[in-house]
Amino acid sequence: MNSFHRLLLLSWAVCVISGCDSPDKRTSHHRDTPDSATENNEFLRPDIFSSSPGKVDGCVGLYTYDSLAIPLDSLDVDKGKKILVTVATDFAFFRLHRKDVYLHYDSAKSGPIDKKTYKEVYRGNDYTVILIMHAVRGVGETQWSTGTLEIIFKDKHLKIRVKGLSGC
Repeated sequence: MNSFHRLLLLSWAVCVISGCDSPDKRTSHHRDTPDSATENNEFLRPDIFSSSPGKVDGCVGLYTYDSLAIPLDSLDVDKGKKILVTVATDFAFFRLHRKDVYLHYDSAKSGPIDKKTYKEVYRGNDYTVILIMHAVRGVGETQWSTGTLEIIFKDKHLKIRVKGLSGC
């Protein structure tokens, strides 16, 4: 075996031992996580709940994990797997570690981004929730949308993909 073949074999062995992957493989130890903003996010991952609190009335938004295989049509205030409920221009509600978290609407930071995309910001109890949603379908006052939910608590930060249903 000449020195070129030895060098090639040695390079291959180092690559295999160190866990090198080809660029098209997503098995690297240093992978990005598309649904998170930082590594300390698990603390902020909202609980899934079905029944909303009694004061949810009027124009509401119902949001769930994008990864859940449930049809948006099955979301309802009293059924369906939700992680966030909003009452338009009033408050937002989510559950974290089996505790209810209520936030107030921040009108100064909320508003339309473009014709089909809007941003809603809610604050309270040291939490900030930023909901950015893009409308994908609408029928009457009902709007189906996809986007991101960002939860910030002190130095912890979570950003996840969500889908939702809103209307009056």
